[in-house]
Amino acid sequence: MATGAHTGGAISVIPENLDFSGEFDPVLVTAADRPDLDTLPPTPDPAADHQDPELARRRQDVELKHDRIRAYLDATEQDAVVLGRAGSVAWFSSGGDLGQDLGSDVSSVLFFINRTSRAVISDNVQSSRVFEEELAGLGFQLKERPWYNDPFRTVAELSHNKRVACDLGGSAGLPWRKDGDPLKNLRRQLTSLERQRLRELGRTLTLAVEATCRNFDRGEREADVAGHLAHRLHREGVTPVALRVASDDRLERYREATSKDAAIQRRATISVTGRRFGLCASVTRTVSFGPLDPEYARHHNLATMVNATYIFFSRPGLSVADVFRRGKRIYEKFNAPHEWTLDYQGVALGYSPRDLVLTPDCDLILEPNMALCWSPSVRSARCEDTVVVDERGYEVVTAAQNWPQLEVSVKGHAIMRPGVLVR
Repeated sequence: MATGAHTGGAISVIPENLDFSGEFDPVLVTAADRPDLDTLPPTPDPAADHQDPELARRRQDVELKHDRIRAYLDATEQDAVVLGRAGSVAWFSSGGDLGQDLGSDVSSVLFFINRTSRAVISDNVQSSRVFEEELAGLGFQLKERPWYNDPFRTVAELSHNKRVACDLGGSAGLPWRKDGDPLKNLRRQLTSLERQRLRELGRTLTLAVEATCRNFDRGEREADVAGHLAHRLHREGVTPVALRVASDDRLERYREATSKDAAIQRRATISVTGRRFGLCASVTRTVSFGPLDPEYARHHNLATMVNATYIFFSRPGLSVADVFRRGKRIYEKFNAPHEWTLDYQGVALGYSPRDLVLTPDCDLILEPNMALCWSPSVRSARCEDTVVVDERGYEVVTAAQNWPQLEVSVKGHAIMRPGVLVR
């Protein structure tokens, strides 16, 4: 009988000619061999008597996420989920380092998850490292395949007679359901472990950026300064997935300037997005050699006020559109009504540096434990920090450390925002 993949309103049939024979992979014991049983046996508990507290926290985190998968399967009347996006795999494995490379959004493994079990599908080249270093003690079963075989053949065996959702999309030969947004929504609210990790990542990022701003010399190239920062981050186990250093005239001309060979003479803005344990956070700081010119100071103050407004209203129950509207009012009040149209204002982030671009008509309702990055700019001035929506309001995870700060009053509440370091 053919396998079904749910494609929204119907079951798409996987071709009958897929090889389910024992010769395909003698290691596998799959639903094709046991059609009347669930796809996988109950998950063993190899970490039951393990004393590593970090492993115990990860195991608990994985179990919480498996609960979310179960709820999703029940709500959509499906039998299993296949995760193959790097962000989804890092999320479900509680920070496993399982990506292919920095240039790919696809993981080096696939996860097959049903209501009772979870399996990792890995080729024989990577399986030992994956299972021993990244997933040991987390309740996964290993489904190993030869590196030259299509991983979706293994998925097809595990999915026999099942309705399966996949975050990778599909092709004519394997018409898997492309259910990326609902699956991505499962990871939008951070767990307690993820909030702790994001808080630590934010502090590490901020300290590294601020130290870089304090220590490079006038005349150094943008690319050199980017290298200094990347070195600091890698030493702390943080991967810079986006790193921009822009200075002087380039800063005036381009809102999203990348690092070039230009020498820094007057002013530089450093923006970075870093990843650790799969989670991403972003921060921006500006340094000036000599006093700020009055025009730039006015622009920076306005960007700071808009940023403080966005942050203050990042509260449970409000929609992104509600928050956006309040920020636009600040632009209008200070005679810059079109500035918001000239640059991205913010994103929702987590296991991707840009899960969702925040727009004026975005109807997403903010909930506790959502991570946002607000980054308004005015001409060449930018103010950017990462926050987490909290039941008590918000938490700035990239708050300035050893850095000049400005106090902005929003609805009578003082909010501290990073200023410009003058050297």
